[in-house]
Amino acid sequence: MGNKLKQNLRMLCLLMMTLIVQGVWAQVRTVTGMVSDGKDPLIGVTVQVKGNAKVGTITDMDGKYTIEVSSPGTILVYSYVGYQTTEKMAGKNANLDVVMKADDKSLDEVVVVGYGTMKKSDLTGSVSQLKAEDFKSGSNLSAQQLMQGAFAGVNIAQNSGKPGGSTTIRVRGGTSVNASNDPLYVIDGVPIDASAGSGQSNISTYNNDFFDQESANPLSMLNPNDIESIDVLKDASATAIYGSRGANGVIMITTKKGKAGVQQLNYGYSVGFSTAAKKLDMLSGDEYRKVCTDLGLPLNDGGENHNWQDEIMHTALQQSHYLSFMSGGEYTNYRASLSYNNNGGIMRGARNESYSGRVNINHSALDGKLKFVLNMNYGETHSNQAPTSSTVGSEMGTSMLYEAYVFNPTMPVYTSDGDYNDVRPYRVQPLSYIDELIDKRNNKRFIGNLKADWNFYKPLTFEVNIGYTNNSQDRNSYISKSNLLGENSGGRVTVQRLKDYSKLMELILKYNQQFGDHRIDAMAGYSYQYFWNEGINTAAYGFQSDEFKWYNLAAAKTIESITSYAESNKLISFYGRANYSYANRYLFTATVRRDGSSRFGKDNKWGTFPSFAASWRITEEPFFKSETVSNLKLRASWGMTGNQEIGNYNAISTLGAQSWGYIFGGEKNTVVLPQQYANTDLKWESTSQTDIGLDFGFLNNRIHGSIDWYYKKTKDLLLTVAVPSPSLITTQLANVGAVRNTGVEFELGFDIMRTKDFSWDATLNFASNKNKLTSLSNSKWSGDDVLWAPCNGAGLAGQYSQLIMVGEPLGTFYGKKFIGLDENGMEMYANDGKSQIIGCAQPDFTYGITTNLRYKNWSLSLNFRGSQGNDVYNNTANNFMYLNSLPGRNVLAAAVNSGISVNQTKTYSSQFIEDGSFFRLDNLTLGYDFKLPVLKITSARAYFTAQNLFCITGYDGLDPEVNTDTQGRGGSILGVDYLSYPRSRTFIFGVNVTF
Repeated sequence: MGNKLKQNLRMLCLLMMTLIVQGVWAQVRTVTGMVSDGKDPLIGVTVQVKGNAKVGTITDMDGKYTIEVSSPGTILVYSYVGYQTTEKMAGKNANLDVVMKADDKSLDEVVVVGYGTMKKSDLTGSVSQLKAEDFKSGSNLSAQQLMQGAFAGVNIAQNSGKPGGSTTIRVRGGTSVNASNDPLYVIDGVPIDASAGSGQSNISTYNNDFFDQESANPLSMLNPNDIESIDVLKDASATAIYGSRGANGVIMITTKKGKAGVQQLNYGYSVGFSTAAKKLDMLSGDEYRKVCTDLGLPLNDGGENHNWQDEIMHTALQQSHYLSFMSGGEYTNYRASLSYNNNGGIMRGARNESYSGRVNINHSALDGKLKFVLNMNYGETHSNQAPTSSTVGSEMGTSMLYEAYVFNPTMPVYTSDGDYNDVRPYRVQPLSYIDELIDKRNNKRFIGNLKADWNFYKPLTFEVNIGYTNNSQDRNSYISKSNLLGENSGGRVTVQRLKDYSKLMELILKYNQQFGDHRIDAMAGYSYQYFWNEGINTAAYGFQSDEFKWYNLAAAKTIESITSYAESNKLISFYGRANYSYANRYLFTATVRRDGSSRFGKDNKWGTFPSFAASWRITEEPFFKSETVSNLKLRASWGMTGNQEIGNYNAISTLGAQSWGYIFGGEKNTVVLPQQYANTDLKWESTSQTDIGLDFGFLNNRIHGSIDWYYKKTKDLLLTVAVPSPSLITTQLANVGAVRNTGVEFELGFDIMRTKDFSWDATLNFASNKNKLTSLSNSKWSGDDVLWAPCNGAGLAGQYSQLIMVGEPLGTFYGKKFIGLDENGMEMYANDGKSQIIGCAQPDFTYGITTNLRYKNWSLSLNFRGSQGNDVYNNTANNFMYLNSLPGRNVLAAAVNSGISVNQTKTYSSQFIEDGSFFRLDNLTLGYDFKLPVLKITSARAYFTAQNLFCITGYDGLDPEVNTDTQGRGGSILGVDYLSYPRSRTFIFGVNVTF
């Protein structure tokens, strides 16, 4: 009986355990459903189990989701930007569809401001935002190009068409001449130097006539797929928190983070090709022969007919790979990505290859009161540069582009011996640059920060932010001894090593508390940032073999020059901001920052930058009742900001060694001489700005926008001025003037149509800025006008295209006014040939238009951009329009019919100032969204993109949107076009898949 009882007990226990397990398994089940707004599915809605952040998912391209729940009582939380958070009990249903309601408080979307975030409805300053979903999907653009045409008052021009080329960005107009006009970039809370890693320094690269000094893109290490949002702070209320670095606006870039309860793997691939959008119309071989014969000029006829532009350009291929993974739980989430891009230039020999990786980790502890954020990004760029410099210092062999324009079109490519057919001793055959001139650059960039937030007392949070950036550039260039340029020297080599880094520490105390209708959000902080940069440059010539190049400088006959430098600067800051809100209707902001910079004189190292702002949310007033007007907010602000981007050591006396030296007793001695006199009065440029704005929305914000008027005045303008003679040093940097910018901005968005199968939305922006130099002297310095933007090209040396003068905008073209030709084909000028104002590079207004259409799974995105009223100096035409260049150099085909006499010397005049207005289709993207559940692909997108598809303009040059570095300083001169790298037209095919 005992054994039988034991067996029965075992069977009973086994049965009970089976029932318990079956009961447990019966509770864990799968719930599926679709989330919509009542008409259309919502993509990317976060679905989580309430109270368990480890369990969650997001809706796919059809708005569908799948999630496991443990019991019928499980609560599911549905959240999506612009919609009210919704909670539903799982119940016993296997299918749970949810309809989310649009959030009338969609203005509570978060925007990034200095040292924090704010609800859009609480803003008192002028801030524009571009979110990841607004990006030009599949466009394969840089971060700056993503912003082109997206913001009113933010004018972004691509300086050239080279892969990885630089851009010129002006936020509400330029405020400076010698100091930087670039905005401050802040990536995940770390301010970065716009010139970091660009290769710009006080070292002049040897042979820079052939190897350009165009600055690199400071955001090249950022993959657009990693960007969550881009916020542009425009008025002083928004930028004053950055004090001495906020005068030119601030661009805040936030990268994507992991999400709790979501695991997602994304892969993207694209392949495309680019061709030159336009080429100059030079004389063909047949035309060249005829013109030379008609003019009775000696002709070196090679018997062929070449367009050398076609020879040096080709169809360039590009491809990119992108891989990202994110995951998250209750306490920790992360996101990691890798990317690879290989872009060929349309000029043969040019290529840009880049790699980047990013890791973002968030962790919380102590029930969420302590949070850690780690952001790290590393990128490398390896490029082969085509020798396309526009800083021409001699007539012979100036650059690959120059030779392609002027080389004899009748000459064959090769001699009978198989060598490149140089026309010695005058011209360099364009194709020889591809093999015989080498310019390799390797850039490495790192940016990272570790941030800790401790909410030690409910209204108080203490924040520590430690940041570090590191940039380096290795640049090696070589001119082969077999090339005409290096023939007499036996080959020339330049080796350049540049490095810079910065260290950042910030301590911030934040206070946030609600008292009934009163809310206070305040912060106070301390910041210390240290910058260091160094470089070395070596030039040598005389090699027995081209094989040595820069790998063995000891093989050179002569080490021509060795230069090096090291410099640093510090910025110490104390700052605070207080936001006060009453009943969500009346909002006030006060900001102050005190900066101390080592760049200025001992009595001017510290500056204070305050700002004040207020806004009134009219639609929140009890008396305001409207079913049409959903948002109406009036804003007003005033503030002071500064510009300390003038380089280092400009306020103190410096000495320098002259490389040529003197010879005493048969020995060469290095001579140390003054390089710069001290200017203890030197201080930063200060910009005061007043802004009045109105934000509005109609029909539940289906129509929304803003309009702003601003008045912006910069004083203590920094400019290089002449030192009274006699003096060993001829110029000095000083505060000598003032600039004013006034303008209006208008942004408008439409949610035009939204049905189940079709949607259409559009945004447009408009901005008009008036720039004016109001003074150019003080009690110490003279007020003479300053010649600017030198003309380039043989016969144009010593002439300048612009004049900095009081009462006129920066970028004013000044020269002879061309009125036609006399009976002998000689140019005639008004006012007896005296110079006068003949144009301006500043546009009357700029605008951008974006529209998105969707029909079922198909989508179409179009991005247009335009500029009106800006003039461009066609320096290229000025150099190639004169027949007196023949037969040594080819000329534009238009020169033959221009009527200009062969005896006319080259002259800069209004003849070459052209209207640079344009209307451009920047980007067209056609996409198709689908999914493949069999392959566990939750969403996929195939797309086709066309970039720079057309540009409507009356400008005769390659492209009206260009700013050429004609001064050879690594910075761009506004509105000058000379030997610019041709812009390309690009077509891309790609696919993105999400698992």
